[in-house]
Amino acid sequence: MQRQFKDLILINNWTLSLAIIVAACVVSFMLFGYWWPYWRTADMDFWMVNDGWLVNDGASQERFEHPAYLSILLLGHWYGLLHHLGLLDVHALSLVPAPVAAEHAWTAAVRAGRVLSLLLSLAFVLGFGVLLRRLIGDWRVAVLATLFLAFSGGVAMEARVLRTELVAGGLVIIALLILLNAVRRPQTPWRPALVGLAALLATLGLTNKVQVIFLICAFPLMLLPFGCASDDPALFWRRSRLAFPIAGLCASAGVLLALAAAPLVGFGIANAASAFPKPFLFGAYGAYQAGIAIWIALAMLGFSRVWRVPLAETLAAMGAVAAGVALGLLALELRCEPQNLIIVMNPLEKLATFASDPSVGQGNLAYSLLHGIVVVLTTRTFVLDSSARPAIFLEWMVIAATIQVWRAGDRWLALQVATLMCIAWGMDAIYAARSLGQQYFTLTDPVVIIAAAWLVAKAPALQAHRRAYQIGVALIVAHFVLGLAEPVKHTFQTSKPLLFCTVRSNQPQHIESFSFCPPGA
Repeated sequence: MQRQFKDLILINNWTLSLAIIVAACVVSFMLFGYWWPYWRTADMDFWMVNDGWLVNDGASQERFEHPAYLSILLLGHWYGLLHHLGLLDVHALSLVPAPVAAEHAWTAAVRAGRVLSLLLSLAFVLGFGVLLRRLIGDWRVAVLATLFLAFSGGVAMEARVLRTELVAGGLVIIALLILLNAVRRPQTPWRPALVGLAALLATLGLTNKVQVIFLICAFPLMLLPFGCASDDPALFWRRSRLAFPIAGLCASAGVLLALAAAPLVGFGIANAASAFPKPFLFGAYGAYQAGIAIWIALAMLGFSRVWRVPLAETLAAMGAVAAGVALGLLALELRCEPQNLIIVMNPLEKLATFASDPSVGQGNLAYSLLHGIVVVLTTRTFVLDSSARPAIFLEWMVIAATIQVWRAGDRWLALQVATLMCIAWGMDAIYAARSLGQQYFTLTDPVVIIAAAWLVAKAPALQAHRRAYQIGVALIVAHFVLGLAEPVKHTFQTSKPLLFCTVRSNQPQHIESFSFCPPGA
């Protein structure tokens, strides 16, 4: 008997399937990750632990790495909670012993941070699965997509290290899924609230890693093909007398919260010259930020026109977006650091300092983008530029299946999928300005997985294909093998990060040395 697509799911139960994915993540984490020496992935781990300790000392953040605001805040409070429960002895920098006796403190802190990363990754994976299932309506496809995300190259590694991409990427992708669900359901009166929630999450993601600004700005392009029109006069936003009063309240709330956040925005832009040598675009600080706000507003108006969204709902949604963005920016006051404000309000200037190409930020953007396109093309062959990124093989399947769907006559479905794929490739081309490291996979692989899930769920012929089971097995195996390649490699790695011993600028200023450093280093 020939196996079918549905046979890929071994357990015919949504909840139990998710539980198995979670268990697999935990087991792989314990086998390949938790027990690593504290210095195994030193770059970022050391800085994050150091700043987490500083949080609990009430001291200023030392390293403003794009700028890692939420990650450091979460890590500091996580250490405080574990210390309160008696599970962590050293939770603040002032309690760290001398270098010769500090290995236990560093080991405990890094491993506690790894557990937090695991919990955050599981929250991201489960949230992704639940929202995707609601979007596509096929729980089996959603299970596979959740599995692919859990063992994608980016998330699988991010669950074991202390980096900023997991929090930022998780928040932005969850925001994208909330928006996709909202635009597909014109009948729900809660759409403005969902849009506002998505704006809040996306802004919080931006406060952690400013690179997500490009993905956020691409939201309107991704959402437009997924809209649904409804002329039903029974819709709340068409028939209710409360529609315009509620829209007015939403708009008023947006204005009031925007006014509350305005001083933060003003401070960040007014002080940009103290951190960056020149504006990135247009010769003036704050110019492109206004352009982004106008782009989002025009995109919302354009969406409402194309998909015949009621005026009251449009006004409510725009007010909700303003409120969500303002609340996200106001979160920076939970632990106010002027440098964080400057970085978040001037993301492109900050990114110019990261770009490996020195021409970036100096007008030669075309060359950088061309280089990024070449990187995207070579990595997609896997042969010319291989990496621990199993989503590449998923992309091959999506390309072939999209062509098949186009030829079958479902042009709109093909357009929807092509839009998501092009956005993912475009993001990779931009991130290639900084060598497209594995950490950036967390930002774009989920978009590819969403595209694949949407395509398979909405084209039943693909699930009925005679090779669907074999292709599915191959993709699952690829995700397990390649997704765990980096964690396994790090498990058996023996080299030590001696650069942290010999180059003082690589060390946190309050840390004299590390236990793995040679005597006298």
